[in-house]
Amino acid sequence: MATLEKIRQRKKILAIVIGAALLAFIIEVGIEAIGRSGGNSAAANVGSEKIDIMHFSREVEKAAAEAQQNNNQDQMDPAVRQQQVLDEMINEKLLENEYKSLGITVSDKEISELMIGKSPAPAVTQFAQQVGAKSPLELYEFIQDPGKQGVDKSQVQELKNQWDKIQADIVKQYKFAKMQNLLAGCMQANDLDRAQLAEEGAVTNVITFAKKDYASLADDKYPVSDAELKAEWEKLKPMFKLEEEGRAIHFIAVDIAPSAEDIAAANKIADAAYLALQKGRGIDSVRVLGTVHIDSTIVTKDKLPAKVRDFFAGAEVGSVRRDTTTGEHHQMYKLINKQMSIDSVMLSYVSVQGDAKMQNTVREQLNSGKSIDDLKKAYPQKVDGKTGEWQRLYGIADSLKNKIANAALGTYFVYNSADQGAILMKVDEKKASKMFYTLATISYDAYASTKTSDNLRDKFQDFLNKNKTAKDFRENAAKAGYNAIDAVVTPSTAQLSSQFSRGIKDTRKAVKWAFDNKKDMVSPIFSDNNDVLIAVAIDDIYDTGYLPYTFEQGKQMLTQRVRNNKKGEDLMKQYKGKAKDLNGYAALMGTKVDTARVAFASMGDPKLGQEPGLIGRIATAKPGTLQGPWKGENAVIVYQIVKQEKEERKPTKEELDNRYAQARGIQALVNPQSIYHILSKATKVTKHLIDFY
Repeated sequence: MATLEKIRQRKKILAIVIGAALLAFIIEVGIEAIGRSGGNSAAANVGSEKIDIMHFSREVEKAAAEAQQNNNQDQMDPAVRQQQVLDEMINEKLLENEYKSLGITVSDKEISELMIGKSPAPAVTQFAQQVGAKSPLELYEFIQDPGKQGVDKSQVQELKNQWDKIQADIVKQYKFAKMQNLLAGCMQANDLDRAQLAEEGAVTNVITFAKKDYASLADDKYPVSDAELKAEWEKLKPMFKLEEEGRAIHFIAVDIAPSAEDIAAANKIADAAYLALQKGRGIDSVRVLGTVHIDSTIVTKDKLPAKVRDFFAGAEVGSVRRDTTTGEHHQMYKLINKQMSIDSVMLSYVSVQGDAKMQNTVREQLNSGKSIDDLKKAYPQKVDGKTGEWQRLYGIADSLKNKIANAALGTYFVYNSADQGAILMKVDEKKASKMFYTLATISYDAYASTKTSDNLRDKFQDFLNKNKTAKDFRENAAKAGYNAIDAVVTPSTAQLSSQFSRGIKDTRKAVKWAFDNKKDMVSPIFSDNNDVLIAVAIDDIYDTGYLPYTFEQGKQMLTQRVRNNKKGEDLMKQYKGKAKDLNGYAALMGTKVDTARVAFASMGDPKLGQEPGLIGRIATAKPGTLQGPWKGENAVIVYQIVKQEKEERKPTKEELDNRYAQARGIQALVNPQSIYHILSKATKVTKHLIDFY
């Protein structure tokens, strides 16, 4: 049957794609890495259970193979993929343990209904359609008993593997949905909740206010002592709790960028390419340069590159255009051909198994008015087909394009035939012809030469030789033209990032070095695929407990809080009781009176800034009464309610239930990330992946 042939063909393609992906990917984590980890074979521990390193390695291989199958240009940092896979495996184990505790299962009957029932899961239906089966049930029966169609069981093993994977994924999704529903049932609004929500949104207070932002005051007039920082840290200590051990580091990333000399050389190559491109109608004269990238495409006018669209729309074949160039990137275009062609057609096609006589009989009956369904019943297992399939024509072979372009509407013709089978086709509708442009895009990028790369490395190494302590590293970086970036890394840090537009790839070994060495040490140079040079200095080691108040990023936050508090106290002394109305306070503050609208259920008005506690104060204030000055976290504010707007319509029960769900219920808390976070707090999770590098 036609379905069987489609499945056979797809099986070959899948085997080639997946096989190539597995061959192309070599995982760093392997058996030999267990020795480096001191004999530990766990990539992570979840409570008393472990995630075995070899099981983890196989899952990473699968993820890499799938990524390459779906995207041949997959450029994900292997360390990022490994960390993602490990996190997924940890979350899966946390969920499975929770399912056991809650008694959540998926029965065989439920699985059968989800896979081959009256309403299968969309993923199963889509998979069946992709491999040419009429239904999930037909595909399942073929996989279970391929011998019935004369196929050896080993030939459908890849299909079976995919079917099993889809089933496993659907079972996971169904279990999670059951847990979500269970939790959602425990988080429903009651009458008191609805009354509170209705009250919170019932009144909008219109206020006039004046405020003095702390940012307008000079920081140097409000020094912050070490003792004050420590006291503030004690108040906020839970915020600094360590989930994993950490290392406070500074790192320098040196981009290996082309020099002015390299860019000048690239300009010469690009100029030569442009001159060569202007010769003749083709692009062979450019190919001989060898260093440029050439890409050809056939598109309609609206798909031409925007910068050259108008030019090529009216240009002659052979015309060239050079796009605006930067110092490091050059791009140019050549119009190879333009041709009027049918844009797309609606087709019906029928596959026939049988000799020429059978093929002619089916074609004649179709053209006499018989439907595909009629013929499928008349010739079971020999006729199959589809109707109403739109096909774009400009990208297909000229032989088929010409057949379709010249075919009469509504009449089946032989597209392809052999002794024992044929494909019949009918054109149901043709869209109007359009102009298609064959456009060649030629690009060239400037790269750092070996000389440039060596010079950058030598200069960086000289800096490291002269700055062998973390203190010297961070204090002298700017003088040498480098930017020392502070960070706190953990065993789960897969990739360093910086002001670069991307995460810096292949930096896992630099992170590993930070965990293998002592405080105040400076690393050797690590290379990021020869694009970036990296060195790390260890400022401090945080093993357990809490991040100290001295770590740089936390210290900045604490300093601002202490300083803002001092500024607020100072302003309160200057303003409190010194004016009788808003205009008077605005004059003292050197600002103007403004207006804002605030409802208790809202996030406040952006004009007021982020001020915890202010919304509650406004909600309980007496209208028409001057309030303040009040010291906030970021400003001193004086305000008064000038108008209260009541909600014209009372919200319905359904609306209040939706508000509850968004703020406190299922939408706010019963989502994957929230559930993973809660479960990881209830079960001790320890990650060991860094030990295997």
